[in-house]
Amino acid sequence: MQVSRLLLLIFLFGSPMVLRAQSNKPVGGHFGVKVGGSLTRLSLSGTSVNIPKQNLDPNIGIMYRYRLHRLVLQPELMLNVKGGAFQVEQTNAARLTINNTYTYLSVPILFGYIPTEGLTIQAGPEFSYALNSGSSTGPGRNNDLGVILGVHYDFLDMLDKFSLHLRYIYGLTNVSPEATATYQNRVFQASIVYNLYPKKKK
Repeated sequence: MQVSRLLLLIFLFGSPMVLRAQSNKPVGGHFGVKVGGSLTRLSLSGTSVNIPKQNLDPNIGIMYRYRLHRLVLQPELMLNVKGGAFQVEQTNAARLTINNTYTYLSVPILFGYIPTEGLTIQAGPEFSYALNSGSSTGPGRNNDLGVILGVHYDFLDMLDKFSLHLRYIYGLTNVSPEATATYQNRVFQASIVYNLYPKKKK
């Protein structure tokens, strides 16, 4: 998994598609809608029974992106799923897979720097509120705080209204329903963005 992520990043950095025409205005803002998928899992400590596994879960949301020369402020409102899956060891040596569906309403606040047109390096906090805490497949607490590191790519030509978001979300909050264990969210997220640019003045 680590190798495939590295190859994807190398491809995107080297691709001429990341050069940009329309979003290179030095000052200004626009909205966008985004949809994608997330590889989700839980980092576990304090328990030796559960074996963490990854899930592929959806994400959808909206963003506002404001650029000031090479600096970017990008708040978002996201509906996403975290949690991943467990394999629980049975007494007969068999394993039972249990899916943990942690549904969050999340507010990432990202700060970015543009080293070259079309590419933005981003980092910032993500504040999340669980919509299904306390349920059988939900987290043990409502709030989750994460740290994001990612990149924003803008495309050219026929795809000039689209962008790609790649990011890793490192959860800091213990969301375990077990008193003696620690569960923390870990998410690799990829999303396609449709940018709603302001109409050009005639």
